[in-house]
Amino acid sequence: MNALLRLLAVGRVAASVRAQAGLAGLRVAFGAVAAVLAMAGAAFLVAAGYQWLRWHVSAPEASAMVGGGLLLLALVVALAGHLAVRRKQRRAPAPALDPASMGLAALGPIAGAVSHVPPAVLAAAVAGFVYGLRGKSK
Repeated sequence: MNALLRLLAVGRVAASVRAQAGLAGLRVAFGAVAAVLAMAGAAFLVAAGYQWLRWHVSAPEASAMVGGGLLLLALVVALAGHLAVRRKQRRAPAPALDPASMGLAALGPIAGAVSHVPPAVLAAAVAGFVYGLRGKSK
């Protein structure tokens, strides 16, 4: 019965993971299409800006203005990305808190040391202690 319940729980978790993966795939697909359309729109805006500049200045000057503007925009984006990554690296992630070890550590240094012992070793020690007590009572 216990194995059946575990199998049911694993099946539900697997179905949930599949559903979340499907949603993530859908988000990625729509995000990719939106990014391609945004890039195409930006390219046409750059072309329109270049054509407008050509009416007012010569072709080499218009090319230099558009190229310089795009390089300046790339520099600003790179700087913003660098600052964001540095800010994220400064904040160290908080260590995971284990309630059992925190409770044992609060009891004293010996209990804190016991919290790092594998559970199998602790179980063997407790069993040996109980077996020793059992022998002394006779």
